[in-house]
Amino acid sequence: MWNEYNNPRHIRTLNGVVELQLKIRRCQNQSCLRYKKAYRPEQEGSLALPQNEFGLDVIAYIGALRYQEHRSVPQIHTHLELKGICISQRTVTHLIDRYDELLSL
Repeated sequence: MWNEYNNPRHIRTLNGVVELQLKIRRCQNQSCLRYKKAYRPEQEGSLALPQNEFGLDVIAYIGALRYQEHRSVPQIHTHLELKGICISQRTVTHLIDRYDELLSL
């Protein structure tokens, strides 16, 4: 498949912001069933969920703070702010929900 375009993506991890340059590929064969369907790199899924700016390591860390250390959302927010991760309390709540969904899978 041909490299159709590059897609930059920024992911916030525990170690800082990571900038990815994703090479999006598409089949150019008109007789193919997957003609013009975009293929994203597989490794992207090992770093972050689709359409999410925070990495899986941040989600796992928030889940550990919530369920192992029994911290509240404001306490988790404060802890992450002290570690240098810029995040809102609403996003912390959202990521706790994503953590629960991942555990249920």
